[in-house]
Amino acid sequence: MDSEIRDLTPVFEPRSLAMIGASNNPMKWGCIILMNILGYGFQGKIYPINPHEEKILGIRAYPDIRRVEEEVDLAVIARPAEATLQHIEECVEAGVKAAIVIAGGFRETGEEGRKLEEKIVKIARRGGLLLVGPNTMGVYSAPVNLRALMPPVSPVKGEVALVSQSGNIGTNLLGFGSTVGVGFDKFVSSGNEADIECYEYIAYFGADPKVKVILAYLEGIRSGRRFMRVAEEVSERKPLIVYKAGRTRAGVRAARSHSGALIGSNEVVRAVFRQTGIIEASTVNEMLDLAKTFVRMPLPNGRRVGILTWGGGYGVVASDAFEEAGLEVTSLTEDSLRELDKILPPYWSRGNPVDLVGTFDRQIQPPCLDIIARDKNTDIVVALGFIVGSGAFAGSYRSAPWRKEEEGEIVKSWLSKADEESMNVLVEMVRKHGKPVVAVTLTTDMDVVRRAAEKGAIVYPTIETAASVLSKMVRYVEYLRKRSKLRRVED
Repeated sequence: MDSEIRDLTPVFEPRSLAMIGASNNPMKWGCIILMNILGYGFQGKIYPINPHEEKILGIRAYPDIRRVEEEVDLAVIARPAEATLQHIEECVEAGVKAAIVIAGGFRETGEEGRKLEEKIVKIARRGGLLLVGPNTMGVYSAPVNLRALMPPVSPVKGEVALVSQSGNIGTNLLGFGSTVGVGFDKFVSSGNEADIECYEYIAYFGADPKVKVILAYLEGIRSGRRFMRVAEEVSERKPLIVYKAGRTRAGVRAARSHSGALIGSNEVVRAVFRQTGIIEASTVNEMLDLAKTFVRMPLPNGRRVGILTWGGGYGVVASDAFEEAGLEVTSLTEDSLRELDKILPPYWSRGNPVDLVGTFDRQIQPPCLDIIARDKNTDIVVALGFIVGSGAFAGSYRSAPWRKEEEGEIVKSWLSKADEESMNVLVEMVRKHGKPVVAVTLTTDMDVVRRAAEKGAIVYPTIETAASVLSKMVRYVEYLRKRSKLRRVED
């Protein structure tokens, strides 16, 4: 990795933390952030800093960080922009290793803010102080139970790392991840990136063995060449998924006023992504769909898709969606067709998609899925309607005027158990055949998506989501193969 990349361990795995601007007033960020740190069970020592209080939230307070007798790895500064310069100087004098500057009011506000930002960076770098932000919502790190964040989100622990130049979007992804089954190992709201830039976070996550997938929400990239070099190196080891905002003139204006970001041409940015192996997410939420797929699914060997569908119409829609996304709805072997003939009614479609012709007999679905998954012509298998979603069906049943409430609960329980069994089948098929085997739920019960992910299965909410995610997975594999060939030629 680039020798200019600094070690960010003091930011993400500090042994001790000082809260500058700590407060007993629950309406102040110095109290809210400290409560978040305490509530999540940070494993290190905590030193509240406030010259007017003896104790903050029951913990001994210090008037000045220089009065703390022990070594401090990380300082969280929740003070106004105009007070930040003094606190940075004090952190340097105290030998603090890293600081998170929460306040806005710097480069994003204009010339005066830019000058102030440059001053704090100059002092920090001269003193060897790593600087997160300013204009940041903070940092999360699962290994040390660190939740130094402004909002009280409680991420599920997992194997995904996220750097976001927007604090709101970043923390929303942390929170929403728990509803769709995505767990996080580390997160940073990078803010203005006055000192530590996005490529350094990506490099750090790329070298972290606990992180399997990296997500990035970016509005602008300042050090283009370094970013490209890091992205190329990291992409060969693990998926780097990026949502690039500021793609329109309106978006560019908003990004400049938000974080002072420098925006390049959208065409140039996308060319850089293709060259460096970055997987571009189409939407913010697709970042999570891509993340959990890469975490839980093996990489496909090719782009050939086998489809199992509960009804013919969805098979047609899926065929269009997958082909338009660049995948191939393949032909099954004659051996597979003969095996399916033994299970399905004589009027089934005898092709791919494999149409279950509306049968509700869930016992025939697993063997059909197994036949498609072991077919030598398939690299990816998608099951439509395989996961029903108990909530939506049971709710409809329960609302019928001639039904009793308890009957609806019985139906829900039965469907929920059937879905659990189907999720287990998906996991077993992946283990058995070593290829992605996923499902698309055809109901509005989104809780099933979360429950499946917790079991290690992948269920998408729509066919279009499945097509987009799986096609990007295939393109990533093709990038890795291309890079491997280039290395062999160079050797």
